[in-house]
Amino acid sequence: MTNPSIVIVPGSFTAKGIYQDLVDRLRAKGFPALAINLLSSQKRLGLEPATMKDDAKRVRDVAEALLAQGKEVVVLGHSYGGVPMTEGLAGVPVKRIIYLAAIAPKVGQSHVESMPGPLIDALLDSSVGGYMHSDPAQLASGLGIDSWEFAYECAQKLPHHSVAAFTEKTTQAAYETVPVSYMFTEKDVIVTQEHQESYIKMMEEVTGSKIDVIRKPWGHCPNWSHPDELVDVLVKVAEK
Repeated sequence: MTNPSIVIVPGSFTAKGIYQDLVDRLRAKGFPALAINLLSSQKRLGLEPATMKDDAKRVRDVAEALLAQGKEVVVLGHSYGGVPMTEGLAGVPVKRIIYLAAIAPKVGQSHVESMPGPLIDALLDSSVGGYMHSDPAQLASGLGIDSWEFAYECAQKLPHHSVAAFTEKTTQAAYETVPVSYMFTEKDVIVTQEHQESYIKMMEEVTGSKIDVIRKPWGHCPNWSHPDELVDVLVKVAEK
C-alpha cells in the first residue's frame, strides 16, 4: 500500500526551506513529503501583507491537488501553521491533521486571541509596514535547541511575518470532521504547555472525542532539535 503524502505547513516567520531536512528524511522513509511556502512570511513587492486566509487557501489548494491524484494526504501544522491548516482544510477529506506545538483556534478566533501573552504583544509591537520582525538573539533561547550557537543560526532564518495573518479570525475548523493528532512539546516556551493543553481540551469539547496526543520532552522546534525522533513519531502517526 502506498504511503500517504505528508504536507508540512510552516510556523510563522518561516520559509519552507527550514523543513527541507525533515522532508528529506521523510522521503528516505518512503513517504512523499513537501513543505509549503506561506505567503504571510514573504514580502511581495507592491502587494499588501498576506492574510491568514491567503495561507489557508494555499494549504487547501495543495491538499486538493494531491487528493485529485488519488493520494491519501496527511497535513502537519507547526506552530502558527495550525491556524491556516484549521481554516483551510475544513471540508477537505484529508486522512489526518497533525498539530505540532501548534495553535488550534476556536472558530471565530485569530492567532492573537488563541495565544495571548507577552510574546505576542512584543511581536505586534515590533511591526513595521504590516510585518512583525524577530530578534534572533532573543528568539534563539526559545527554540528548544541545546546549542545556543546553532539556535542563533536557526533564528536568523526567521525574519518577518504579516500582522494580518495573526489578527484575522478563523471562520471554520477542520478538526470538527478530520481525525486529529496533537504532538505536545513539553519543554516549549513559545507555545506553552498551558496553551497546548487548552487547544486539546477545546477540540475534545467541540468534537466530543478524545484527541490522539503524543507527548515529547521537546522544545518548540523539534525539526531542528530532534529530527530523527520527530520523523519516527510522524511516520507512526501518518500510518494510523
